[in-house]
Amino acid sequence: MKETLAAFQNFLLESEGLNLEIAREAIENEGYEYVENGNVLKILDDNRQDALDKLTPILYRMGFVHNPLIGGSLGRLEIKDRTRGNVYVLFKPKSRARAATAGIDFEDRLATEISNMGMEATTAGYGHGSDLTITGAKQTITVEAKTALSADFGQFRVQYATKEGTWQPRRTQQYVKNEHIFTPLFNELLKKYLNTYCIIPIGDHRLNQDQKGKVFGLKASLTTGDLKRELQAEWFDGKTDFKVPFDFSRIASYYADKGDQYIQIGSRGLYALTPEAASNLDVPLFADSGLSAYIRFRLKPSVSENSSTSFTAAIKIKGRLGASPLSLTNPADVEKLKQLLA
Repeated sequence: MKETLAAFQNFLLESEGLNLEIAREAIENEGYEYVENGNVLKILDDNRQDALDKLTPILYRMGFVHNPLIGGSLGRLEIKDRTRGNVYVLFKPKSRARAATAGIDFEDRLATEISNMGMEATTAGYGHGSDLTITGAKQTITVEAKTALSADFGQFRVQYATKEGTWQPRRTQQYVKNEHIFTPLFNELLKKYLNTYCIIPIGDHRLNQDQKGKVFGLKASLTTGDLKRELQAEWFDGKTDFKVPFDFSRIASYYADKGDQYIQIGSRGLYALTPEAASNLDVPLFADSGLSAYIRFRLKPSVSENSSTSFTAAIKIKGRLGASPLSLTNPADVEKLKQLLA
């Protein structure tokens, strides 16, 4: 009996910490940087979703599961095992270069490069006004800066105001900056549909509701995905979203009304928002690019189906954008711009 007990105790000593070793090896094999604190491993990577997607199937085979309720917006991978050890794997950003700040970083980089070429360039950051204001020897131009055409051409969250009994945009920092675009699109294309067909199940404990009675999404829970599917079936007639097309030329008009003369789309180049601006720098009109636009409303999970979920509207652009002959990402073109503004 004593020999059996001693053998079992030795087994426990040898087994303890095995899950931690397994998690370490999986993370290191994928080349991720991480910080270890006891039985918690924090992976540091700016593309957290990609890291989660890669490690989930690997660690699932070892008994780990995804817990969407704990560990931040992505949840965490975890294993609870009294013999081989409890282990928790979290996913944290390594630097500032994340989606939320990618646009600001793009503006800052353009402003720095333009300033280094001998012109004055200022950014609006999260404030109102044009993303970039560029001043040459004799002229000043204003520019809206977008990292890419493929990304959402602006998105905002909506909420249901229980006291007023109506849907409305949620006034986040991103919404306030672009409300000249978002407000008319919401009022014209979404509001009537949402108030007619998107009925909130008031009282459901899985609703995310603030102190003012605004329902702005679903909480993370083990059945959030079930509620999401139920609402999709009721709201979208069996589809997963609601889409409404609108005239693409309105996009250019919104920015022009805000005071922008040009728009820079990633590395595709600089486009004019008014005919006068097109003539001034001899660049194509954005409104004549042949693109189409639509607004999409959906229930958007932060990570997995049971994670916190927002009510999100996004402006989407379809089509292929031809390259402009002038781009603020090209030093030779910036030098050309300097001459044109002199």
